[in-house]
Amino acid sequence: MKTTRRPAPVALVTGAGRGIGRATAEAFAVKGYAVALAELRPGLGRRTERALRAAGATARFFRTDVADARSVAQTVRLTLRRFGRLDCVVNNAGVLDVAPLVELSVARIDRMLAVNLRGPLIVARAVLPALLRRGAGSIINVSSQLGRFGAGDYVTYCATKFGVVGLSEALAMELAGTGVRVWAVCPGLVDTQMARRAVGLSPRERAGLLRPERVARVIVDLATGRMRMARGAAVDVVR
Repeated sequence: MKTTRRPAPVALVTGAGRGIGRATAEAFAVKGYAVALAELRPGLGRRTERALRAAGATARFFRTDVADARSVAQTVRLTLRRFGRLDCVVNNAGVLDVAPLVELSVARIDRMLAVNLRGPLIVARAVLPALLRRGAGSIINVSSQLGRFGAGDYVTYCATKFGVVGLSEALAMELAGTGVRVWAVCPGLVDTQMARRAVGLSPRERAGLLRPERVARVIVDLATGRMRMARGAAVDVVR
């Protein structure tokens, strides 16, 4: 009897060049997913692509600026053309500037708003038609513990991450009954290059931080159903 091989599920991960994004792409690959790597910096994106392919995974890098609706639309279009389907979207791309609000230029404020908050909205809007056609799939938005409580010198960042929690809860309500699930993931401080550069941590201070791989496991567990959480929930990752 001839058997039909089921196509691999497909995950699209933004900010996949390093940190949480790369760890998430690797974790999906281990679970047998094909991975679309959405990354602004070609060097980082291609490096992740090469590493995944060397490990036997199916992966494709797409240069993507999540703050640019045309760039996002093109990445979604190319992902569907290359893989034929979409099962999970992880909005991970983010930027962080640490400074008192009065010292932040409007340009720096606008960039955080564009990448951290407008980006997930644009990406979700772009992928929803494909997910709704299938009547299944998930959107997982990476927020932060600073999307739960405020902190001085992080005013704009907190505003964006609070917004990510709100959009996740609201979108989950909007999509109730469609088969498309939405969550926010709220990690504590993670040992990433972005955090090290922004916060200026010593090696000793870094020892107690979350590893990107820990956050990635939670994301993949949500997507695969291994972790059961109410739709729209903000999932804390603090240890």
